[in-house]
Amino acid sequence: MNVDKKRITHYLHDILSNTRDIANLLKEYSDDEIIGNKHLLKSLKYSLLEISESMSLVLQHILAKQHGIPVKGYIDTIKKAADYNIIPQGLSVSLKPFFDFRNALVHRYWVIDDKILLDNCKLGLKDFFAFIETIEKFLSGSET
Repeated sequence: MNVDKKRITHYLHDILSNTRDIANLLKEYSDDEIIGNKHLLKSLKYSLLEISESMSLVLQHILAKQHGIPVKGYIDTIKKAADYNIIPQGLSVSLKPFFDFRNALVHRYWVIDDKILLDNCKLGLKDFFAFIETIEKFLSGSET
């Protein structure tokens, strides 16, 4: 089976849009301003949630269509994507905290330290762009 490039491209656009939103937020406001403003913090968290969701949907689709591999949740998705060389192992390790964050936010079973989240977010921006680039290279090498 072949992957749906249009579907994946849509998800990549969502990732790029949210990553740019985060980059702009980080440029416009200081850490203290972001942490002190619940609306900015919620905006950051929501963008991270959308990025994680879209990344997961991309990887789940590729795993299913290209390899016939089912996944059991977000963490399993990022692990199997590296196992099947869809993304590099190093990128998988770098992105895993954002998948963990997604689970924590949705299921509310972990108290999220906003300062650590903000620091991870700053470091993670390059990984979001790297994910997009990796998947675009994958798409250019696969058939429709």
